Amino acid sequence: MLGKAKLIGRIGNKESKVLKNGGEITTLSIATNKKYNDSQGNKKEVTTWHNVNFFGKLSEIANKYAQVGALVYIEGDIENKKIESGDRAGQYVYSIHANEIKLLTSGKKESGEEKPKPKKTQSYVPFDDDDIPAF
Repeated sequence: MLGKAKLIGRIGNKESKVLKNGGEITTLSIATNKKYNDSQGNKKEVTTWHNVNFFGKLSEIANKYAQVGALVYIEGDIENKKIESGDRAGQYVYSIHANEIKLLTSGKKESGEEKPKPKKTQSYVPFDDDDIPAF
């Protein structure tokens, strides 16, 4: 079975912390947008926020290089966790456990003019199941 996600969006928030096992987790919230025309022909846009978790070396890369507002490509596995207590007990929280991140450029200057595209670079670290902490 397969539960993969591929996102291109902008970073809205970044948080990094040390786990109980000594590992590091960096969490990015990524905004993706969908544009469409409603039944009356009006243009609409919907923004969806995704929580993306990075572990191990990939966490270090995301923490060091990913900046709020930057355009990124993320690939990873869709995970869920059941909330056990509180007002939301019984509900599920979904996130993406990333195994790839690419920092992208928008290709435009602030004035709106196109700028030359730089050589493609890739920040990729193979993801090892040992890097995932047990919840």
